[in-house]
Amino acid sequence: MSEAKTANAITHLSFTRLKNLAHSPMKLRQYIEQKTDRTDAMIEGSLLDCLLFEPEKFDERFFVIEKPDRRTNVGKSLWQSAIDEAGSRSLITTEQMESANFLNARIRENSTVAYHGLLNPDFFQFQHDVKFFFQGFLHKGVRDAFGRDRNGNLVVWDLKRMGAKSGEKLVRSEIRNAKYDLQAAIYCHEFDEKNEPVKYYVIAVDNDGYVTPFEIGRDAREQIKIEWRKLVSAAHRCN
Repeated sequence: MSEAKTANAITHLSFTRLKNLAHSPMKLRQYIEQKTDRTDAMIEGSLLDCLLFEPEKFDERFFVIEKPDRRTNVGKSLWQSAIDEAGSRSLITTEQMESANFLNARIRENSTVAYHGLLNPDFFQFQHDVKFFFQGFLHKGVRDAFGRDRNGNLVVWDLKRMGAKSGEKLVRSEIRNAKYDLQAAIYCHEFDEKNEPVKYYVIAVDNDGYVTPFEIGRDAREQIKIEWRKLVSAAHRCN
């Protein structure tokens, strides 16, 4: 393999990389090589993840300010001063903080989440790393939560922001369109390979705080493996 080809080789796969590859090899290459600033949506997603899974790390990751009017010189100056003071922390406004606190509370109050103790740190590990080889390719990922529910069932679950979509029918459609079945297969792979029972849930939340837990079962995970294998073969050809 030439030096140029080695430098551009796909070193590992993840759910997001496979999803981009499903669109096209060029889309995957663009994703791998992109160097973009974090968007508000990305920061807000990280904020909610922090409040749910690692609240003790909030102060080291985020800096909160009242939203200034950046159309004015005073507002621009206040914003720049906040950026300087925040340092490496993400800058968020009190409005964003209020919205994240609202969603955090709604998720914690959800009957499925509360009953099964899905956010109980005594039973679950959060932001849990996944790493394994499949079809000759290293796969990496981070499960939002991994542990056992109140009945002793092994459970993996991930939080998904659904925007304006709520209700089981729309959530089901979005899960299929976004290929979350593939993510479920990746995150449950080590258990499915051993025929060890494991439940996988998407905990979907919309902008209004409506929470929809949705289980992706073993049958759906096995079915998506057909596409998963094809995508891994395509990644090998890209290299």
